[in-house]
Formats: sequence, structure tokens, C-alpha cells
Amino acid sequence: MIRSLHIFAALLFMLPQFLSAQECLSSITIQLKNIRGGVFANQSVTLTAKSDGRSFSQKSNSNGVATLSVPCEQVFSIVITNYTRRKEIVSGSEGENITQTLTYEPDMAAKDKLFEMSATEKAAVDGFVKTLPDTIEAGSGMPRPKQIEYYARVDIAIVDINDKPLENEALSIMGEKRHKKVKGTTGMNGHLVVYLPKGDNYYISFKYNKNYISKEFEYSKGTSQGEMTFAYLGTREIERRKKIEAERIAAEEKRLKEEAAEFEKKCKKLGISVEEGRKREVREWVTSMSSAHDTVVSAVLNRNKWLEKLIVCDLTGSMSPYAAQLAAWYQLSWLNEKNLQFVFFNDGDNKPDNLKRIGSTGGIYYAASKGIDSLFNTIAKVAANGGGGDCPENNMEALIKGQTLARPYKELVMIADNHAPVKDLVLLKDFNVPVHIILCGVNNEIMTDYLNIARKTKGSIHTMEEDITRLAAMSEGQEIRIGRNTYRIMGGEFIKISKA
Repeated sequence: MIRSLHIFAALLFMLPQFLSAQECLSSITIQLKNIRGGVFANQSVTLTAKSDGRSFSQKSNSNGVATLSVPCEQVFSIVITNYTRRKEIVSGSEGENITQTLTYEPDMAAKDKLFEMSATEKAAVDGFVKTLPDTIEAGSGMPRPKQIEYYARVDIAIVDINDKPLENEALSIMGEKRHKKVKGTTGMNGHLVVYLPKGDNYYISFKYNKNYISKEFEYSKGTSQGEMTFAYLGTREIERRKKIEAERIAAEEKRLKEEAAEFEKKCKKLGISVEEGRKREVREWVTSMSSAHDTVVSAVLNRNKWLEKLIVCDLTGSMSPYAAQLAAWYQLSWLNEKNLQFVFFNDGDNKPDNLKRIGSTGGIYYAASKGIDSLFNTIAKVAANGGGGDCPENNMEALIKGQTLARPYKELVMIADNHAPVKDLVLLKDFNVPVHIILCGVNNEIMTDYLNIARKTKGSIHTMEEDITRLAAMSEGQEIRIGRNTYRIMGGEFIKISKA
């Protein structure tokens, strides 16, 4: 018995090591070279993950090399004791090693200190900047200012999603501290050269993307130069996509209204209420489930053993087949599910679209787990009370209000219509509960609204084929391939960058 307890204790001691071993790991090698010859040994090298703040440290060996084991496919900031520049590096896939060589002067930190401005010099810069106009029109380039020692010359280079120069792109650059703005347009080579007063952090904004990217230009003596090189979808491409999406949504709304009218006509002919019609419809879908090709809801719920779930389900538009899948899964599983709860939403209970307000659209219903008949009745009631009206749905409102209606739970699951945009995505900034999103109706393309919700809440996306769980670890510029499409984080948001 004592021997068994010793073995059990040893296993408990080893458990954290065992669990960490299950994490996907790669390695990053940093080599430190002296520009005057030789290497930098015994320097502390620290990598900090931008996704969750975890740090990994090691000292460089006699060859100036530090190799660190880190999680896969994450962006890390690099901090080295005798190196003062800001650097980032992206780790590779499982087992892969990524190498970065840094070559610099041994007195880099001392030289930087020599170029630091005194408090008096900083005050002189601040006083000068106050005399400048609030907005400067730079056009396609700024002339060199007379007080050049107060400015950083900044070359802004922008490429599109195909890495080609983004020409004739209008942008504005705003100082965070002093609120001085420079407006300009890139040339044929995708570049714009501007002069920005030192001692401020500057945000670049576009017509459709505010505060897209930022960079700080510190107070420093003498002349100063900097670069801002990045990719952007481009205003023309955004407007092209918006037009295509508007046409798709108009066609979808027309189809849904015609289907709803036809369904009401059918119910009237049968002499039953719309609610009774919806109940029969869901039951019919349940009985035909064995021949269905798309069983995403039941497939995802069966392969992910989430405990004590709060399931938030869209019941607008064409979601009846997926509500039926939920009912079919529930019929087989509900006795084994502890503390299972539901929230259903229909985007406003047939409220006129012009009366819908972000955060108070309504049409949100809570239901505890009370058996299949009770679930059928709730689904029918919610579906009958509203078909959604316009195509975009109030997903965020449903998540937020659903939490207030529900008892304590462990996992939040949302069943969402991949064809419907999220109308109230602005509410995401104040929501931080991880959401597992089951996407219904995915053919080739995933709507990026749901990728952004999953990433920002540290949740996940689930399709018929995939469980996509690493979104939260992704950072600016990283890409993920889902199905036949590739998505990249640009300006903090997922953007589709490949055609199906």
C-alpha cells in the first residue's frame, strides 16, 4: 500500500511535466555577433509570447548562441541584455528550428544613451510642435522641414495582399500624445515619405480601418530615420468586397423572406399555427437525420466533450436543419449531460429592421434542459416569433444576455449561421469569455466575423471537418489555412487573402 502511494505521489509530481509535453513545441536559436568581430557570450536572451505573455529565457553560450524551446507558431518579442532595438520572431511548426542572427556593436546601449535628449531638449521639441497646424496635407510626399533635428524622416511602404505596392492609397497619421495629424497618399511604388515630430507614438488610419498600425518615434539627438512597412487590403479592394457582400446579403434576405411567406402559406393551408408548423418541421428534420450530408452540430458536439455547456443557438433564416441536429443530439445525450442550458435567438422577434438597436435588438430566450418535448416547444416558439428580418444577426447580444440569463456553467458554445454577418461585432471589445463556435453552412469560405470572435475571446472554431483551436495564439501577420482559403491577421482582424 505504501509503495502504491509513493508511485501515485510520483505520478502527481510528474503530471505538470507530462501535460506540458503534450503542447506543440518548436525551437528558436538566437545568435549574437559582434560587428567588430567575435560573438557575445553570457548575454541573457528572453522571448516573450505576444499572445499570452509567457517568457522563455536563456544565456548565450561561448559561441554567442541561445536555443530556446517554445510553443509552435507564435510571435515573440526579443529582449537581449546588451541589445537595444525592438525585434520579433515567429516560431515554427512542431520540431522545427527557426534561427535569427543579430549583428551589432558592443557599445550599442552606451551610444543610445549619448543620443538621448535631455529634459530641456525634449521640452523644446514639445514647444515647437505646439506651433504646428493640427493637420498637415502631405500629398504624395513632404518637403524636408527646416528644424530637421525635431523630426524623424519616416518611409511608409505599403503592399497589398499579393505583396505588390499599394499605390494611391490615402492615409492619415495621428500622434497619440499631441494629436497632430499628417494626411498623405502613397505613390506608384506604394511609398510615402513623411516627417513626424519626435517623441510620440503614431497611428496610421485608412478610410475603413482606424488605428490600423502604430509605431513610436522616440526623442533623440541629431537626424533620425525610420520605416513602417506593412500589408493592407486597400480601400479599393475593401469597397469591391463590400459591394459583392451587399449583393449577396440582398439576395439572401430576398430568399429568406420568400421562404418565410411560403411557410406561412403552407401552415395556413394546413390550418395550423406557424409555431406548430415549426415544431413539425424540426421533428421531420430529426427523423431524416440519418440521410443528411451536413451533420456539423451533432458531429462537433460528439467529438468535443465540453462539460456543463451553455449552448447559444441562432434560430433565424435557414437554421431549422441545424436546430434539428441539436435536438437529435440532445435526444441521445441529455440524460448524460450535467447542467446543460440553452439560449436561442431570432434577431428581434420580427421587429422592423429600422427599430433594431445594437445591444437591444431582442428575441433572446433561455431554456433549461427539461427533456426533448420541452426543447421542441422552445425551438418552435423562438423560430415562429421571428425569422431574423435582415441578414446580419445579433450574435454578440445573444452571448452577452445569455450569460445573464443562465446559471453558472463551464463552457460556452455558439451555433451560428456562417452565411449571416454579425451585426453587433462592436460589442466584442467588452466580451472576454471563450466561445466555441460551431459554424453551420460552411462550403468553402468562413465568415471572418466568427474567426475574430473566436480569436479575441480565446475560443475556437468548429466545422464538419476541423476543430480550429490555435486562433488565440496567432498575432499580426500570421496566416491560417482553413479548407481551400487562407486568412491573415491584418490590423488586428482576420482577412481572407486567397480565392476559393
